[in-house]
Amino acid sequence: MSEKQYFLFANPNKPKTISAVRDVAKLLLERKCRVLLDQWLYDLLLLGESCALHDLSSQTNAIISLGGDGTLLRTLPYSAQKQIPVLGVNLGHAGFLLEIGPEDLTPAIDRLVDGDWETEERMMLRCVINSDFSALAANEVALTRGQSPGSLIVDAFAGEELIFSIHGDGVLVSTPTGTTGYALSAGGPVIDPSLECLTIVPICSHIMHQRPVVLPPDRIVRLIVRTNKGKPHQISIDGQIVLDLKTDTQVLVHTAREKARFIRFGPSQFITRLQQKQTQYEDHISEE
Repeated sequence: MSEKQYFLFANPNKPKTISAVRDVAKLLLERKCRVLLDQWLYDLLLLGESCALHDLSSQTNAIISLGGDGTLLRTLPYSAQKQIPVLGVNLGHAGFLLEIGPEDLTPAIDRLVDGDWETEERMMLRCVINSDFSALAANEVALTRGQSPGSLIVDAFAGEELIFSIHGDGVLVSTPTGTTGYALSAGGPVIDPSLECLTIVPICSHIMHQRPVVLPPDRIVRLIVRTNKGKPHQISIDGQIVLDLKTDTQVLVHTAREKARFIRFGPSQFITRLQQKQTQYEDHISEE
């Protein structure tokens, strides 16, 4: 049997990161696995081998992401292209995408190495901006006014059909996974991630009757900044890529060929997890 290899990716701003990564690395090394770490982690821990996320081989058995949802989201464009599954370890608060907490590391690593887990696939979006920039999104693509003080007017199309013209803070296109993130805060519906669809959500629109629209996965969404030409606006892709623009902007968003792959140790129980995470988040806010 060939040696199994795992890549550890973490958020340096989480207090528990270093000790958790050290624990995971040691557990994997004890099981005769090859351990790859982001350069900053390798420099601190001097365990395993250094490797950049974008240099990972498709032969990598899994990425282990330690942090919050944002940390995991940073891995997905790379893991999806190379079909590498991702295990999320929650060192944050809400963690809708994450499978285990730090207290579960030892049994989880045993199951991971033994292959005692299942893969959950979720749809992603391909975003093309002005025909010259392309990126993957697992949660959402948001076209907003950014730091500009004035409102933005955006025409949102499904194919050739005008969905609505939004006059407000902007619009976002979300996957079902993303409906528990920015889309939820913007008043969008919560959609079970086992479904495949695109949700178009106006952000703080001045037109009161505009409501989120859910489209089938084969539609191509086109967003056009119609007015305020030359006025600054912003595109955010999963909150990880943020582009500040001043030119005329056209954004195409469609279902991606690539899939996000999550490692699961049991049934997802989406509704139960949603209720638990919301309660945890409310408790965290009340403690601040």
